[in-house]
Amino acid sequence: MVTAFEFDRYLELSKEDSYKLHQDEKNYSALKKFVLVFNIVFGFVTLTTLFDGEIEFDSYSTFFIFGISLVVKIFYHRIFTEKNIRKRIYTLVISALLLFMLSDILQNIVESRTPVKTVIEKLDNKSSSVKVTLDEEKSDTTNIIIFFSLSLLFFRFKKSDIVRLFALVFGLPALSELIFFRNINFLDILPGLIIASVCFMIAYSTESRKQNKFSKNYDVYYKRHYESIRMKKELNYAREIQLSMLPESAKSIGDLSIAGTSIPANEVGGDYYDYFKISDSQTGIFICDVSGHGVASALLLSGLRSCMHLILEDTANPEEVFIKLNKMIRRTQNRKMFVTAVFAVIDSNRNKCTLFNAGHLPPYKISAGSNELFKIRRHGVALGAVDAFASINEDNLVTFDFKKGDKLLLYTDGIIEAMDSNKNEYGFEKFEDYLYMHTDSSPAELLEGLVKDVNRFTGNTEQIDDISILVLSRS
Repeated sequence: MVTAFEFDRYLELSKEDSYKLHQDEKNYSALKKFVLVFNIVFGFVTLTTLFDGEIEFDSYSTFFIFGISLVVKIFYHRIFTEKNIRKRIYTLVISALLLFMLSDILQNIVESRTPVKTVIEKLDNKSSSVKVTLDEEKSDTTNIIIFFSLSLLFFRFKKSDIVRLFALVFGLPALSELIFFRNINFLDILPGLIIASVCFMIAYSTESRKQNKFSKNYDVYYKRHYESIRMKKELNYAREIQLSMLPESAKSIGDLSIAGTSIPANEVGGDYYDYFKISDSQTGIFICDVSGHGVASALLLSGLRSCMHLILEDTANPEEVFIKLNKMIRRTQNRKMFVTAVFAVIDSNRNKCTLFNAGHLPPYKISAGSNELFKIRRHGVALGAVDAFASINEDNLVTFDFKKGDKLLLYTDGIIEAMDSNKNEYGFEKFEDYLYMHTDSSPAELLEGLVKDVNRFTGNTEQIDDISILVLSRS
């Protein structure tokens, strides 16, 4: 039974896709239980066979099947996911069916070569001849059909899939009986046919009933939550647009290698990064964080991005760029929002980096050769905080050497404030420790490893702030 609260996540999908997801979730749980029951039954059979002392061919096949099922149970979560569960169940059922049939065929071949009864017939009065009579070959076709027909009642499939699966479950063993044992008899397979037909009708009718019930619930909840669903779709669309405004996650501009990522905490975020080719020797690097996160922050970011492209057509001086951005923010918003940002210009000819920090977290520079880590602490007030931005921030334009092999790392506070389940922050200490240990990594490797390290720290804890990271190096 799906509760109203659980149904919300289905409403984001179409009715067909949501029902498929519902089936896959049920199948994932059902297969896990089925594998457990299968292991218990065959484990008991295996132990009984070992204590019995007489190990025949069918005993070896039992051991083999139990071994495979045990491996599946141990590595269940690695083999199966809700996304692949449907295909994997098909594969598992067909593989298991073929395995049981092969075991049955090999067992009869082995037993057919063992004489079980001899009869001496006299051909004449003077001599006699021995004629060996073998037991009639027998198969477990009916048992196989019954077992798999009952086992498939565990799972949830579309009605067309049910028809195909039951055709395989009944058709393959019957075909095997005809080809390998050549003693097909309708009365022999009649019990299996009856049970398979009953299982088919139960599965088919149950699936029809459950699908109709799910469809009715979907319509009811969709109508009830239509407005929230519409808003959710609009926000998801806005997220796609916002992410599409970000530049490529990996880029080479001249002798600079750049890697960046932005991970919104909600549907839309308040972080943004970008890079610009200003001239053949100059490249601009920009990162910012709007106070808060959500639709309002995303709208302001959209304006910032447009302004940055327009301003850079006139000037690439970081201080002048920020003076103009500050005017835009002060004139277009209600002064309850502000933006922290860093804009840096790398000059490859001069081997210099000119950087302006408007209230943002301090960037890090990693020097080539010595692998020393420098925190560039100088920063001014945030954009949008005051009108007289130029006079307050006039001493916060810093220029430093940026030679071949050097790296520069910009980031937002979401990575520092990322929390684990105990509300402990990732913090500057862990952040800097990771950088110290991976100073030789390329920008892409450093970025990927840093994100993984934060994810390991937070586990499944919900993210509370947007995370953006921008790493560049000279080669």
